[in-house]
Amino acid sequence: MTAAIYIDPLIIQPVIDGEWHRTRLTEIPAPGQIITMICGASGAALFELSDERRRHQIPRQCERCDTIYRREQGIPPRQGRIGRP
Repeated sequence: MTAAIYIDPLIIQPVIDGEWHRTRLTEIPAPGQIITMICGASGAALFELSDERRRHQIPRQCERCDTIYRREQGIPPRQGRIGRP
């Protein structure tokens, strides 16, 4: 008997050097497989429990990934939303 664990590749947020990124994965990468983020950064896939990323530091968002993602999705830039009534 097996226990299936379902993972959605659309919500995977890789962390490189303390920044979480967005990527366009269509499948779950194999450990060690090189993945490229939408900002162009790349790194080898490593899987850890989500508690591990907070143990070292709280990751910040990659501004380049956020800008590209917002533009592609038609979402206003964060700067344009701050302070609006």
